[in-house]
Amino acid sequence: KQVGESLLLQPVDALVGNIRDNTVTAEEVMRAYIKRILEVNPMVNAITNDRFDEALEEARRIDEILGNELNSEEKKELLAKPLLGVPITVKESISCRGMPHSSGLVERKNVISEHDSEVVENLRQNGAIPMAVTNCSELCMWWETVNNVYGRTRNPYDTSRVAGGSSGGEGAIIAAAGSLCGVGSDVGGSIRMPAFFNGISGHKPSPGIVPNHGHYPYGTSEAFHEYLSIGPLCRYASDLSTMLKAMSGPNAYRLGLDEPVDLSSIKVFTVKNFDPTLMAPVSEDLKMAEKKAVDYLQSHFGTKYEQTDLRYFRYAALIWAAMVMSSEDKKLTSKFLEGNSGSINPFLEMLKYLVGSSQYHFITPVVGSLEKLHCFDTLSSTFVTIGNKLRLQLESLLGDNGVLLFPSHPRTAMPHGMPVLSPLDFNYTSIFNVLRMPVTQCPLGLDSEGMPLGIQIAAACNNDRLTLAVARALEQKFGGWSTWQPCKHLVNKNK
Repeated sequence: KQVGESLLLQPVDALVGNIRDNTVTAEEVMRAYIKRILEVNPMVNAITNDRFDEALEEARRIDEILGNELNSEEKKELLAKPLLGVPITVKESISCRGMPHSSGLVERKNVISEHDSEVVENLRQNGAIPMAVTNCSELCMWWETVNNVYGRTRNPYDTSRVAGGSSGGEGAIIAAAGSLCGVGSDVGGSIRMPAFFNGISGHKPSPGIVPNHGHYPYGTSEAFHEYLSIGPLCRYASDLSTMLKAMSGPNAYRLGLDEPVDLSSIKVFTVKNFDPTLMAPVSEDLKMAEKKAVDYLQSHFGTKYEQTDLRYFRYAALIWAAMVMSSEDKKLTSKFLEGNSGSINPFLEMLKYLVGSSQYHFITPVVGSLEKLHCFDTLSSTFVTIGNKLRLQLESLLGDNGVLLFPSHPRTAMPHGMPVLSPLDFNYTSIFNVLRMPVTQCPLGLDSEGMPLGIQIAAACNNDRLTLAVARALEQKFGGWSTWQPCKHLVNKNK
C-alpha cells in the first residue's frame, strides 16, 4: 500500500496554505490521515487511543468558518493560525482532554485526562487538531517503547526492531506517514532516540520554554523541569520551528526563531577521539554519516570546523546519573511505584518480574530498587562537579554562534529486547538534558540495511534557532525522511 494521497506528503506550510485557499478542506486532510493510521497502525502499534470523531467535527468547524463569504473577525483569526487544520498526535504521557493518561503504568490504565496539558492547549490555539495519543515506555523510563498496558511499538523500517523510547509511538507513526507532527517528551533522549531510530526530525528545546504541566510523571524540583523538555517530532525538519513556536506559547519570543541564521558564520564542532565509558563505541556507518554532514556544511556554506577535546564527555553515563540523582526528585521512580500508600515494593517486583508475575516492565522496579539502595549517591559529588565543568566549557566554546555535532546512538535500531544488553547507551542523548542544551535530531539517510542514520545538533541554551537551521540545511542535502525499507510497498518513494 503506497502513500497515494499527496495530502500525506505535504509539510505544514504547504498543507495550511492549501486549507486557507480552499484547495483542500480540513476534513479531507483529517480523513486522509485517519485512513493512513487505520492502514499502518496494526503493523507498528503506535496509536493507543484515538479521537477521530471529535477531530473530524473540529475539522468540519474550520471548513464551515472558512466557507463563510463574510470576512468576519472569527474567520480572520482562523486564517492567521500557523497550524490551521493540521492533524497531530500526542504522546500518551502528556494529557489530552478525554484521552487515557497512564504513561504505560497498569495502575493508571483507567485514568482519563479531564483537561488538556498546556502544550496541547497552545497547539489547539494555533489551529492544530489532536487526533490520537501514542504509546510510550512505562513511566517514560526506557528507550524501547513497551509496557503492560499497550504492548510493544515496532519500527516501520523493520518491524522486528525497536522504535526507540520513550516517545516511540510518535516516532513510529510519524515515520509511517500516519501523522505529520507530534508532541513528545525528553528527559534523557526520549524525543531524539525515536526520531533517530525512525528516520524523522525531533527537537529537545532549551529548558523552561515549552510548559511541562500535564506530563506524567511530573517532578516538583527545579532541576527536574530543567532536565525534562516537551518538544516536537516532525516528518520534515522545516516544520520543527513552526511546531516549537506554537508549543511554547508566550515563551516563544525568548528563542528568536524568526531571526535569520547565516550558516556561513557559525562554527561547527565535533568531539575528538571520543572514547565512552560504560557505553558502546560508535559504529563506522554513523561515524561516516557525521563526516559527510561536516564536509557538506564546510563545502557548501564555508562554515568553520574544529574537532575539540571534550574529555569529560566520556563520562556521560555517570554525569547524567549523578546529576539526576542529586536533584530533589531523585526518588521519583520509587514514589510513583509506591503511591501514597507505600504498598509497592520494587525489590519484590523485581523477583516477580523474573518469574513472569509482575505487572511492571523490568526497568521500573530495577530503577526503583537502585534508588532505594542509594546506588547513585556515591557518584553525586564528583560527577555533578564534572558535569557543571563540562556545561561551562561548552557554553564558552559554542557561544551564540556555535553548534556541536554528536552521535545520536552508537548504532542504528536494534532488534526488540536487545536494549537490555546495552542499557546505558541512551547516555549519548541524556548528557544534553543535564547540560541544559537544546538539541535537534536530524536524519542522514539510510545504512546498507535500509535503517535510518542520523546526528544530534546541539547548541548553547536558548540558541535553538541555530540547531534548527543546521537541521534544515542537512535535510536539503541528505533528503530527510526516507521511504520505508525494506517495506517499499508501503510508502510512495517519490515524495
